[in-house]
Amino acid sequence: MLMLPETALFVVGLMTAGTGLIFLWNDWHNAASRSLSACLVAIGLRLFLSGSDGPEAAVPAGWGVMMLNLSLESLAIWSGIEWGRRIGDAGPEKSRFRTQRLFRASQVLVLVYWVLNLGYLLIDPRQATSDALGVFRVRGFEFAIFAPILTASIVLAGIAIATLRASHIDPAEAVRLRALSIAGPFLLAALVFGGAVIPITLTIGLLFFLAGSVRYLLIQTERGRSMREFVSPEVAQLLQSDGSVQALRRERRVLSVVMCDLRGFTSYARERDSDQVVTLLERFYAVVGQVAANHGGTIKDHAGDGVLILVGAPVPLPDHADRAVRLALELMQQGLAMIEEAAPQLGLGIGLATGKTTVGAIRAARRLEYVAVGNAVNLAARLCDRAESGEILSDTRTVDALSDTLELVTEGRKPEKLKGFPEPIAVCALRTVDSDGSRGRRSRRRKLRPRKTARTQ
Repeated sequence: MLMLPETALFVVGLMTAGTGLIFLWNDWHNAASRSLSACLVAIGLRLFLSGSDGPEAAVPAGWGVMMLNLSLESLAIWSGIEWGRRIGDAGPEKSRFRTQRLFRASQVLVLVYWVLNLGYLLIDPRQATSDALGVFRVRGFEFAIFAPILTASIVLAGIAIATLRASHIDPAEAVRLRALSIAGPFLLAALVFGGAVIPITLTIGLLFFLAGSVRYLLIQTERGRSMREFVSPEVAQLLQSDGSVQALRRERRVLSVVMCDLRGFTSYARERDSDQVVTLLERFYAVVGQVAANHGGTIKDHAGDGVLILVGAPVPLPDHADRAVRLALELMQQGLAMIEEAAPQLGLGIGLATGKTTVGAIRAARRLEYVAVGNAVNLAARLCDRAESGEILSDTRTVDALSDTLELVTEGRKPEKLKGFPEPIAVCALRTVDSDGSRGRRSRRRKLRPRKTARTQ
């Protein structure tokens, strides 16, 4: 003989409520996940109570316990519909208004169902607090009164879900809606059936729901991997290893900034097809990206034909000045070689600066943006503007921070008045020692010891 020990209801209830709490714990800021958690927790608590006053109990459940049971049942249904409604918020504008009204009407009927059950409990408490024997938990007249209301509520919610699925909703949300539409009938069956059927139907419904949830998380994970292509590898690694808290934190640190810009690009772009211009930019960006990665630099911005590179953020680098100079020298060499092959009429200028800079993420236009704000960023941009094609201009702070290793020529220039800076700025032109060993006027030899890149540290 198949027995229904209270342990079975307890275990299924524990799984259901635990699943809801897990969703709440991991995604508490999401309104849809909170609604889903409330639905599952309410079902789990209802099963705990069923284990203590099941249909085979000799004494009917108390009035207070039954009222709690009814409230949990209604809360579970209402929250499940609310979950679908929250998902519907991400649907297309043309179908959103209609589906939201359907979901709201469905929830109103759930409230009516709850009120009628409470009225039944007040009018005939003994009858209302006892379950019918057999497979079905409800009697014929109870079914005739409550089934139409609950069925109408479910039908309205089902129409809303079908409308959303037919309106090309986001694929990840479509997976959750599909899981809800399949698991919902099994979860609701526990309101009608009794005996050994309850844990079976709930377990089947929970499995369908978990399958949809796992698929949803896989889709979102794949999207997260794809989004890494839109941020620098260093920021993506920081998010993966330390989480968003570390990446979001704003701090002020000393770092070096490299700014490069194509010369003659405006005329070049005006005289050519946009596809040809984009192809050139792709090649240029590829060269800049590879050189930056070789020296631990992080590309902050692509602005047309200009690229801003941070050396020392978001990953701190104690030898940021050395890396920035090596980066600029290699970038000039590789960039000019690419330009000579693809567009000889263009040129390349580079500016470097070192200083205290505030780095971190700010929220703007409903998205996060990693920013770098400080005089070093502005100065690097101004020096880049002043640099002739093939020229690397640096501030003296970068030069003073260099270590003595590889040979380098620094040619001092007359202090220049730059836009946005009240005092003239001392400027140096950087280049490697010529093959014949010649040096520029007022130059000095520097040595830059080869260092490991950020990837190998």
